[in-house]
Amino acid sequence: MYSAFMQYNEVFVTGGTGLPGRYVCQALIGQGFLPRLLVRTGSEGRIEPDVRERCRVTPGDVTILESVEMGAQGTSAIVHLAGVWKEQPRRRITFEKAHVHATANILHSASVWGIGRLIFISVAGARPGDPVPFLDARGRAEVLVRESDRSWTVFRPSPWYDLRDGKPRVSTEYLKELAGAIAESVHRQDTVGRVYEDASTDRFPWRKLSRDR
Repeated sequence: MYSAFMQYNEVFVTGGTGLPGRYVCQALIGQGFLPRLLVRTGSEGRIEPDVRERCRVTPGDVTILESVEMGAQGTSAIVHLAGVWKEQPRRRITFEKAHVHATANILHSASVWGIGRLIFISVAGARPGDPVPFLDARGRAEVLVRESDRSWTVFRPSPWYDLRDGKPRVSTEYLKELAGAIAESVHRQDTVGRVYEDASTDRFPWRKLSRDR
């Protein structure tokens, strides 16, 4: 479905206020895209100033279908990063809701608005039936994407922390390379239907993709 906003090359981004999301938004801007962020009310302050100046923000929650539909309308592609690392039952935040249900909302909205391109950020080790509930839920969400009729690409990053002096610290170089590859893949047809894993022998390494200009 055509929208006047498509002329701005808008990409719908979930999870854009998180640490990886900040790098992805910056990389998208560098590729000439205009990120449209779905942001929970109260989290607007987490958007980096350089991103806030060059993005649009839609208030909403990825677990609420109406929010996702509203945010995705008129965009040309979706980068789905959102998820949780820990369940919070008292706040009704579960892996099932935050990963599987949210991804179903993304796919439904993509179908409603005719958005063909979908980049899904999974995680290393994700697979349905894994004894670790997080990996199981993320794996089932990935299956939804891979079995959909969208032009999908999946990234399975490893944790973006490394150990220095025995303490975990954020590897900014790793995040920049991952974000660059994600942004690059949005407009590259040769990445459609591919799963990218770090340090993999049977998959195309994204470090090369992020430097393939």
